[in-house]
Amino acid sequence: MNSLRILLTCSLFITSSFELAAKIQAQTVPVMPTEETPITTEELLTQVCDFLKGQQFISVEMDITYDNVLTSGSKVQYGGYKTVSVQRPNMVRVDTVADQGNRNFYYDGKTITLFSPTLKVFATKEAPANIDEMLNTIEEKLGFTIPMFNLFTSNPCAVLDNTVEEPLYIGSNLVNREETDQILIVTADWDGQLWISQDETPLVKKAIVTYKNLPNAPQYTVLFSYWNFKPSFAPDTFTFTPGQDNFKVQILPSD
Repeated sequence: MNSLRILLTCSLFITSSFELAAKIQAQTVPVMPTEETPITTEELLTQVCDFLKGQQFISVEMDITYDNVLTSGSKVQYGGYKTVSVQRPNMVRVDTVADQGNRNFYYDGKTITLFSPTLKVFATKEAPANIDEMLNTIEEKLGFTIPMFNLFTSNPCAVLDNTVEEPLYIGSNLVNREETDQILIVTADWDGQLWISQDETPLVKKAIVTYKNLPNAPQYTVLFSYWNFKPSFAPDTFTFTPGQDNFKVQILPSD
C-alpha cells in the first residue's frame, strides 16, 4: 500500500565575473525592453502574482524534468508533462504523463481523488472547501504536495516570505528562443529560478527548484506553455467517475 501511495503521489513545485554590474541590475528590471521607467525585481514578481491570483479560470501545460538520486549518489533525470486546470475557488485537475507512471488528480471542492490509469486504482479523501486549505491538508495530513501549485493559491507570492536574500535579477535570458527576465529566489531549504515573459502581462515561462539541502541537490524543472485564462471546462472536468474495472484503495495518512 505504501508503494502505491508513492506511485500515485510521486512528483504530484551565474555567477558573472561582472559582480558589480549584476548587483546594479538586481535593483531594477524593465517590464518591457522599450519602457523608459524600470521597476524593481520585487515589483515584477508582485505583478506576476497579482495577475495570477486575479484569474478565476486557468489552464496551462507543463513540461517537467526531475532528478532522482540513486543510492550510489548518481543522479538520473526523468521527464513528463502535466495539464493543469483550475477553477477558483475550489476546483482543480492535474493530468500527469511521466516516465515513472501516469496519474490524475481531481479536486471538486468536497473531495480529492488520486487515480492511476496504469494500475486502474483510485483513492478518495474528503477535502476542505477551497484550494489553499486543500493544499495544506494534503501536505500536512497526507504527506505529499503538487509541485508549482503555489502559483494557483490565493497568494502566489507567499513563498517570498521564506527568502533569506532579496530576489536577484540575473538578466534578460532566453526560454524557447524568447527573451525573458530571469530571477533567483533563495530560501533556507531551496533555491528557485523564474523566467518571466517580457509581455505586457508578465507570466512565468520556466521555473527550476533546487532542493539544496537534499543529497546531491536534485532539481525540478518546469517549462510552462499555453497559458489560458478563458478556458472552457466540461461539466465533469473536476469530478472523477470510476470505471467498472477500477478499484478503490485507501490513502494512508503520513507518519
